[in-house]
Amino acid sequence: MTSLQSPLIKSRPIDYWALWLVAVASLAVNVWLVANLLGVRRQAGEAAALAAQAVGDLRQSSIDYQVHVAQLVPIVLSIPISQTVQVPINTLLPIDTQATIPLETPFGTFPITIPIRATVPIDLQPEVPIRLTVPVSTTVPVELDVPIHVAIADTELGESLSRAQRSLESLAAQWGAPASTSEPSSP
Repeated sequence: MTSLQSPLIKSRPIDYWALWLVAVASLAVNVWLVANLLGVRRQAGEAAALAAQAVGDLRQSSIDYQVHVAQLVPIVLSIPISQTVQVPINTLLPIDTQATIPLETPFGTFPITIPIRATVPIDLQPEVPIRLTVPVSTTVPVELDVPIHVAIADTELGESLSRAQRSLESLAAQWGAPASTSEPSSP
Protein backbone atom coordinates (compact mmCIF):
# COMPACT_ATOMS: atom_id res chain seq x y z
CA MET A 1 0.00 0.00 0.00
CA THR A 2 2.90 2.27 0.46
CA SER A 3 3.68 1.91 -3.16
CA LEU A 4 0.20 3.24 -4.05
CA GLN A 5 0.47 6.21 -1.75
CA SER A 6 3.88 7.14 -2.83
CA PRO A 7 2.97 7.79 -6.46
CA LEU A 8 -0.19 9.67 -5.24
CA ILE A 9 1.85 11.87 -3.00
CA LYS A 10 4.46 12.39 -5.70
CA SER A 11 1.89 13.18 -8.37
CA ARG A 12 0.48 16.20 -6.48
CA PRO A 13 2.42 19.44 -6.42
CA ILE A 14 3.67 20.79 -3.08
CA ASP A 15 1.33 23.78 -3.34
CA TYR A 16 -1.61 21.42 -3.12
CA TRP A 17 -0.36 19.97 0.16
CA ALA A 18 0.54 23.43 1.49
CA LEU A 19 -2.98 24.57 0.73
CA TRP A 20 -4.40 21.61 2.65
CA LEU A 21 -2.04 22.32 5.53
CA VAL A 22 -3.15 25.98 5.65
CA ALA A 23 -6.85 24.96 5.46
CA VAL A 24 -6.49 22.44 8.31
CA ALA A 25 -4.47 24.95 10.38
CA SER A 26 -7.07 27.64 9.70
CA LEU A 27 -9.83 25.27 10.76
CA ALA A 28 -7.95 24.42 13.97
CA VAL A 29 -7.34 28.12 14.71
CA ASN A 30 -11.03 28.90 14.07
CA VAL A 31 -12.15 26.08 16.39
CA TRP A 32 -9.74 27.34 19.05
CA LEU A 33 -10.91 30.95 18.52
CA VAL A 34 -14.62 30.02 18.72
CA ALA A 35 -13.99 27.97 21.88
CA ASN A 36 -12.13 30.89 23.45
CA LEU A 37 -14.80 33.39 22.38
CA LEU A 38 -17.51 31.17 23.90
CA GLY A 39 -15.46 31.11 27.12
CA VAL A 40 -15.12 34.90 27.01
CA ARG A 41 -18.87 35.20 26.38
CA ARG A 42 -19.59 32.98 29.40
CA GLN A 43 -17.19 35.02 31.56
CA ALA A 44 -18.82 38.26 30.37
CA GLY A 45 -22.20 36.76 31.26
CA GLU A 46 -20.94 35.86 34.73
CA ALA A 47 -19.55 39.40 35.10
CA ALA A 48 -22.95 40.80 34.06
CA ALA A 49 -24.64 38.53 36.63
CA LEU A 50 -22.25 39.75 39.35
CA ALA A 51 -22.87 43.35 38.29
CA ALA A 52 -26.64 42.72 38.45
CA GLN A 53 -26.26 41.32 41.96
CA ALA A 54 -24.14 44.33 43.01
CA VAL A 55 -26.73 46.73 41.57
CA GLY A 56 -29.47 44.82 43.44
CA ASP A 57 -27.50 45.03 46.69
CA LEU A 58 -27.00 48.77 46.13
CA ARG A 59 -30.72 49.21 45.48
CA GLN A 60 -31.58 47.43 48.74
CA SER A 61 -29.15 49.55 50.78
CA SER A 62 -29.83 52.85 52.50
CA ILE A 63 -28.08 56.07 53.32
CA ASP A 64 -27.87 56.66 57.06
CA TYR A 65 -26.43 59.89 58.40
CA GLN A 66 -26.61 61.84 61.62
CA VAL A 67 -26.81 65.63 61.27
CA HIS A 68 -25.65 67.58 64.30
CA VAL A 69 -27.50 70.89 64.69
CA ALA A 70 -25.98 73.49 67.00
CA GLN A 71 -27.60 76.82 66.31
CA LEU A 72 -28.81 79.95 68.05
CA VAL A 73 -32.39 80.68 67.04
CA PRO A 74 -33.46 84.31 67.47
CA ILE A 75 -37.02 84.82 68.69
CA VAL A 76 -38.59 88.25 68.32
CA LEU A 77 -42.32 88.63 68.93
CA SER A 78 -44.94 90.71 70.73
CA ILE A 79 -47.46 89.06 73.01
CA PRO A 80 -50.73 91.00 73.35
CA ILE A 81 -52.45 90.64 76.71
CA SER A 82 -56.08 91.72 77.03
CA GLN A 83 -57.68 90.51 80.21
CA THR A 84 -59.93 91.70 83.02
CA VAL A 85 -58.80 90.73 86.50
CA GLN A 86 -60.92 90.84 89.68
CA VAL A 87 -58.95 92.18 92.60
CA PRO A 88 -60.55 91.25 95.94
CA ILE A 89 -60.05 93.88 98.63
CA ASN A 90 -61.14 92.90 102.13
CA THR A 91 -59.61 95.05 104.83
CA LEU A 92 -60.28 97.45 107.69
CA LEU A 93 -59.27 101.07 107.14
CA PRO A 94 -58.37 102.79 110.45
CA ILE A 95 -58.98 106.52 110.60
CA ASP A 96 -57.32 108.60 113.34
CA THR A 97 -57.33 112.32 112.52
CA GLN A 98 -58.63 115.71 113.62
CA ALA A 99 -60.92 117.96 111.66
CA THR A 100 -61.19 121.71 112.22
CA ILE A 101 -64.63 123.13 111.52
CA PRO A 102 -65.41 126.85 111.63
CA LEU A 103 -68.41 127.50 113.83
CA GLU A 104 -70.27 130.74 113.15
CA THR A 105 -72.02 132.27 116.05
CA PRO A 106 -73.47 135.69 116.69
CA PHE A 107 -70.32 136.42 118.66
CA GLY A 108 -68.04 135.51 115.73
CA THR A 109 -66.54 132.53 114.01
CA PHE A 110 -64.81 130.04 116.22
CA PRO A 111 -62.73 127.10 114.94
CA ILE A 112 -63.63 123.84 116.57
CA THR A 113 -61.27 120.86 116.37
CA ILE A 114 -63.04 117.55 116.37
CA PRO A 115 -61.04 114.30 116.78
CA ILE A 116 -62.12 111.50 114.43
CA ARG A 117 -61.33 107.93 115.37
CA ALA A 118 -63.01 105.16 113.38
CA THR A 119 -62.46 101.87 111.54
CA VAL A 120 -64.10 101.54 108.15
CA PRO A 121 -64.56 97.97 106.80
CA ILE A 122 -63.84 97.66 103.07
CA ASP A 123 -65.07 94.63 101.10
CA LEU A 124 -64.75 95.22 97.34
CA GLN A 125 -64.03 93.16 94.21
CA PRO A 126 -63.30 95.73 91.53
CA GLU A 127 -62.55 94.52 87.97
CA VAL A 128 -59.29 95.88 86.60
CA PRO A 129 -58.85 95.75 82.79
CA ILE A 130 -55.32 94.91 81.65
CA ARG A 131 -54.43 95.71 78.04
CA LEU A 132 -50.79 95.68 77.08
CA THR A 133 -48.32 94.25 74.61
CA VAL A 134 -45.26 92.50 75.97
CA PRO A 135 -42.29 92.53 73.57
CA VAL A 136 -40.16 89.36 73.67
CA SER A 137 -36.71 89.35 72.12
CA THR A 138 -34.39 86.49 72.95
CA THR A 139 -32.07 83.90 71.47
CA VAL A 140 -32.69 80.22 72.14
CA PRO A 141 -29.79 77.77 71.77
CA VAL A 142 -30.83 74.64 69.85
CA GLU A 143 -28.55 71.61 69.95
CA LEU A 144 -29.71 68.24 68.69
CA ASP A 145 -28.78 65.31 66.47
CA VAL A 146 -31.16 64.57 63.61
CA PRO A 147 -30.96 61.02 62.20
CA ILE A 148 -31.46 60.78 58.44
CA HIS A 149 -32.39 57.45 56.82
CA VAL A 150 -32.97 57.27 53.07
CA ALA A 151 -33.88 53.88 51.60
CA ILE A 152 -32.50 53.88 48.06
CA ALA A 153 -35.25 51.53 46.84
CA ASP A 154 -37.83 54.21 47.75
CA THR A 155 -36.21 56.87 45.55
CA GLU A 156 -36.12 57.45 41.80
CA LEU A 157 -32.57 56.11 41.88
CA GLY A 158 -34.03 52.83 43.20
CA GLU A 159 -36.28 52.53 40.14
CA SER A 160 -33.32 53.19 37.82
CA LEU A 161 -31.21 50.62 39.65
CA SER A 162 -34.04 48.08 39.37
CA ARG A 163 -34.21 48.57 35.59
CA ALA A 164 -30.42 48.32 35.34
CA GLN A 165 -30.46 45.10 37.40
CA ARG A 166 -33.12 43.54 35.15
CA SER A 167 -31.14 44.52 32.03
CA LEU A 168 -27.91 43.07 33.41
CA GLU A 169 -29.67 39.83 34.42
CA SER A 170 -31.20 39.53 30.95
CA LEU A 171 -27.79 40.11 29.37
CA ALA A 172 -26.20 37.56 31.71
CA ALA A 173 -28.85 34.98 30.76
CA GLN A 174 -28.29 35.63 27.03
CA TRP A 175 -24.56 35.15 27.49
CA GLY A 176 -24.97 31.84 29.29
CA ALA A 177 -24.30 32.83 32.89
CA PRO A 178 -26.05 30.83 35.60
CA ALA A 179 -29.36 32.30 36.78
CA SER A 180 -29.02 34.76 39.66
CA THR A 181 -30.63 34.06 43.01
CA SER A 182 -31.80 37.63 43.69
CA GLU A 183 -34.83 38.90 41.87
CA PRO A 184 -35.52 42.64 41.79
CA SER A 185 -38.79 43.52 43.39
CA SER A 186 -41.33 45.19 41.16
CA PRO A 187 -41.49 48.97 41.62
